[in-house]
Amino acid sequence: MKKKIVSMLLASAMVISLMACGNGSSDSETGNADSAETEADVPETETLDIYVPDVPEIEGSDAEAEIDIWTYYGGDNTAMADFAVEQIKKKFPNVTINLEAYPQDGGQTVKTRAAAGDLPDLLLVDSGTLMTLAKSGNIIPIDDYADEFNIGNYYTDAIMENCLVSEDGHVYQFPIGSISPILWYYNSQLFEDNNIKVPENYEELLEAVKQFRQLDITPMSMFGKEPWPLGAFFDSFAMKNNEAGFYALSTGEAKASDEGYAEAVEKIKELIDEGIFQEGSTNADFDTASALFKSGKAAMILDGSWYTSEAIAELGENLDIMEIYPTGEPGDTANQYAMSGGGDTNGMAVSDSAEDKDLAAEIGFLFTYYREVAHYETTGLVETPLKVEGLELDTELDHVSAKLQEVLPNYTFSGKFLHTLTNTEFSTTFTEEMQKFIVGESSEDFISNIDKCIERTVE
Repeated sequence: MKKKIVSMLLASAMVISLMACGNGSSDSETGNADSAETEADVPETETLDIYVPDVPEIEGSDAEAEIDIWTYYGGDNTAMADFAVEQIKKKFPNVTINLEAYPQDGGQTVKTRAAAGDLPDLLLVDSGTLMTLAKSGNIIPIDDYADEFNIGNYYTDAIMENCLVSEDGHVYQFPIGSISPILWYYNSQLFEDNNIKVPENYEELLEAVKQFRQLDITPMSMFGKEPWPLGAFFDSFAMKNNEAGFYALSTGEAKASDEGYAEAVEKIKELIDEGIFQEGSTNADFDTASALFKSGKAAMILDGSWYTSEAIAELGENLDIMEIYPTGEPGDTANQYAMSGGGDTNGMAVSDSAEDKDLAAEIGFLFTYYREVAHYETTGLVETPLKVEGLELDTELDHVSAKLQEVLPNYTFSGKFLHTLTNTEFSTTFTEEMQKFIVGESSEDFISNIDKCIERTVE
């Protein structure tokens, strides 16, 4: 059944942390957050006036309880989280839900609080933290709950097949986020005004970088303080020769000194030397890099498809995306649709410390589902994890999303996000080496150090 949502969640129903939730990543990822926790009234957010289907598998109850949830909160995420809680309250009117903003610091706070036995009833996990928490017993398998709630009725086959089951064969999370490509966004007006061709291959990319530098325009804005954009940029080149990119390096299936990887490294080095990134890019966070791009001071930026709505609000029709990475040789179509990004076992897990695990699981599923409903219906998210039959878009697709919708079926995803690798020592070293590479490390040293890392970290 469908219901029209017109009311806002009462402020007394929630306790919200004031920690900021970073943007600039698949809802799963990054940014930096202040670790201080402060209780405050619910901030006012825009009413979401959208249609929502019921979830008949969960009947609800009048029992009194309290559930703590660690989730994305801040910016656009605020309205989606508030909306999800509002729907939950219709089934569980006497359950108090306390939302705390998830600190996006690569999982460090999660692991610290897990070690201290201080996890909430429900918390976000991804492959970078999931198995660590599962092996330590901090989160529980939810296979039976996933079956009981028939979550396959709500999520796409791609999510059920690629983003649900972990490496040990168990399900630990109700999915948030979907299979998202990392895109090269560009300001079409900057290219047009300066008579610079939008690159389709490496030769054209190199020429565009040189031309923008001559005009004192940053060719590509980079938030290199975070791991995953550095990994995605590397993969934009490496995947032309090996679809698995740095993921194959992390597993020992390839080496940086292999011909295809060495070729990718030399291309990246040439672009760095020509000034593709802004000064201080290795210390830049998402907000800094995004502001540079949205203000017209940078021609391109690398980010996930989730960035479209934010960027288009500022650039409008001047925002566009490159359908493939312009990093291959002219005329070479090998792996042209191999994309960085993809899916992850990202979602809401049930803590072992939850007093009522059955209730926590019910709330966890409802929260993730309704959050994704709000995300899809208000933004027209092309790569939604949900089956969209019965859902209704609140807006028409923008021109960038429409373009992505057409090309998305061609994309293949064989890699990982850098920060979600199970070989965490490799991901840490790779991040450090990419940062050193950007500020002047030689290609030879970069390749040598990565190969040494592979030998050291791959069993």
